[in-house]
Amino acid sequence: MKIYILAIILCIIGIRYSNSQSSVLEKKINLQLKNNTASDIFKKITEKTNYYFTYNSEIINQNKYLTYNFKNVSIKEILDISLSDTSLIYKVVDNHIVICKNRKQFKPADYQETKIKINGKISEADTKKNLPFVSVGILNSTIGTVTNESGNFTLQIDSVYIDSTLYVIHLGYKSVKIPVREASEKEINNIILQAEYLPIQEVIIRINDPIFLLKKALEHTQNNYFQKPTVLSAFYREGVYKKETILNFSEALITIYKSPYKSSLITDKIKIEKSRKIRNVEKSDSLIIKLKDGLYSGLELDIIKNPVDFLNSENLQYYKYHLTDLTVYDGKLVYAIDFEQIGGLEDALFKGRFYIETETFAIIAAEFELNLKEGNKRPEFVVKKNKKYSVEPISAKYSINYRPVNKKYILNHVRADLEMKIKRKKELFPTKYRTFFETVIFDIDTIRTEKFESEEVVKKNLVFVDYQYIYDSEFWGNENFIKPDESLKEALKRLKVKLILSE
Repeated sequence: MKIYILAIILCIIGIRYSNSQSSVLEKKINLQLKNNTASDIFKKITEKTNYYFTYNSEIINQNKYLTYNFKNVSIKEILDISLSDTSLIYKVVDNHIVICKNRKQFKPADYQETKIKINGKISEADTKKNLPFVSVGILNSTIGTVTNESGNFTLQIDSVYIDSTLYVIHLGYKSVKIPVREASEKEINNIILQAEYLPIQEVIIRINDPIFLLKKALEHTQNNYFQKPTVLSAFYREGVYKKETILNFSEALITIYKSPYKSSLITDKIKIEKSRKIRNVEKSDSLIIKLKDGLYSGLELDIIKNPVDFLNSENLQYYKYHLTDLTVYDGKLVYAIDFEQIGGLEDALFKGRFYIETETFAIIAAEFELNLKEGNKRPEFVVKKNKKYSVEPISAKYSINYRPVNKKYILNHVRADLEMKIKRKKELFPTKYRTFFETVIFDIDTIRTEKFESEEVVKKNLVFVDYQYIYDSEFWGNENFIKPDESLKEALKRLKVKLILSE
């Protein structure tokens, strides 16, 4: 606490220092960095100079890993390059180097940081089709989002990122990088992604045993995903449709306490920061469908933390695996492995595809669905409270992907789409219903990872839809959220219902 106060006071009052003290910043040294954080760099400089560092940890990015080989470079230059923050200044007091924000940039306590809004639409070069669920973020940061089903995205970031770089990554496509300053000046950024094709020699020399690859991926889980708690800022959305009419719709800004990916008795927790909900059920509707526990279902679909049976080494005998493709993600080669349950099984299991990065063996994405073939026993994924209705599942599709952050992967986007036919007894024809839910991660905190208070935590088995509202695109203000696609936006606009907001 004393160190924290010292750093702040020194920056505000701007004490003058002698040239002899400041000269340590001009001292030239050799320093080799290999995947080092800021605190690692400070320790190395201290070892060479006997000067210690004092700073407020909140102004230093400890999530950035650096590799440099400095030869005969001044300490000030090393700090400038390593911290890459022009708002920081360095002061020397006795044998301490104090790092703080430039006093000219201090803001009043009630000041709200100016936000930069970046709007974009992402499409494919060859087909011109809009690309859904593309990852968009700020380079060398934990901030990101995904495009909606129409290929649109909005990303709101603090103005300190004005000189940073916007990056776009998607499976099978070349990555795109755009200066934030340039992107922020356009009303909408029309970003075209080019498919990336691999040279034939890359395909020939790669491993072709899918079982071996899957086992290696499971062995490397602790290396590829965070093994310490993280706190995630996220957006959640769910909806229920009767034919093409939307019945229930909810969305919320949530904070997630994400427990380590290693085996742990601590479970993931969620608290709701801000939410909106709608019910559009006519009096004539005797059947009401609600999505139960959707908030936590998104986390349960984290297939690395909660391995589904096709990624469980004990269940490999129930599936056929085929290495079907070699593609790219963020400039790295990725194996695409298809799977389907073997014949002769009574229960409907899964079929789909997952992706393994070739160097680290990280599982970075998966798309799968229930194998609802004729004759397979279909699961009861609808809880019936009324015996007058029969339910027939039509499809259950899931997708999940992970985003690279500091040479690890973190949950990025989860989506589930379920369809079913529901028929009232004595009625001739069933009615088709569908529901979806999705969770998108916007930011990750690896430092402030305190557990939530018990009264803040959303209880499991929650039915999220309780109130009604009219869709209002200004409701979220400067917060990040996922734009509804055009069809959903139009459906929401047509609804004339009472607005109830929750905070």
